[in-house]
Amino acid sequence: MLESQTVLTTDMVHLLLFKGNCLRIVQRRLTILSTPPHAKINRDRLRLGEPYHYYLDRRPGQLEHVLGVSWVFTWINTTLSNMEKLHCFDREIKDYKTIRPDAFVGINNLWQDAMYFYFVEMDIGKSGNDFSKKVKKYNDLFGSGAYMNQWWVPLSKRFPAIIVVTTGRVKSIKEKIDKENVHNLEFRVYSLDQIKEECLNGRSSKGGIRTR
Repeated sequence: MLESQTVLTTDMVHLLLFKGNCLRIVQRRLTILSTPPHAKINRDRLRLGEPYHYYLDRRPGQLEHVLGVSWVFTWINTTLSNMEKLHCFDREIKDYKTIRPDAFVGINNLWQDAMYFYFVEMDIGKSGNDFSKKVKKYNDLFGSGAYMNQWWVPLSKRFPAIIVVTTGRVKSIKEKIDKENVHNLEFRVYSLDQIKEECLNGRSSKGGIRTR
């Protein structure tokens, strides 16, 4: 799983692979796997007091951003219903000339016998990036029809919704979306704290991604 998701924290590994075990057992296993003489993975943390994160080879760049996308992956996996199955979660999509989504997600709703697709954008509030530019690029992609040759188009009834997860203010992101969303695309905005809360404690008014 580290090969496809680049970096995972202790909590993510627990939720994704060992949910039936107590966290302390998972911590011990990861410690063995990440320390000599049995080291097969690397571990580090953003700062003292933060949870450890694990990766295979080189420490990823833009680590806070990469970890945020991994939280989205964990959130989707842990909140799917029994009638939903993750079809794909592909990171750093390079299929479009004008925009590079942080991830592309496909979910199969078995009850409806239908596929649902989503773009994912991870926004680090302190980065200073203007999210309205991303909104404009998604609208330009939709308006140009440049996505029509993608593999998922015949399987989808609509343009994918855009999931935005931010470490900043949700209200600020929504205001930028309202300003630039000329084609009325579907944006779903969450705070990173909210999706972590759903993953770790199972509490949220929104209840996961919800295919519809």
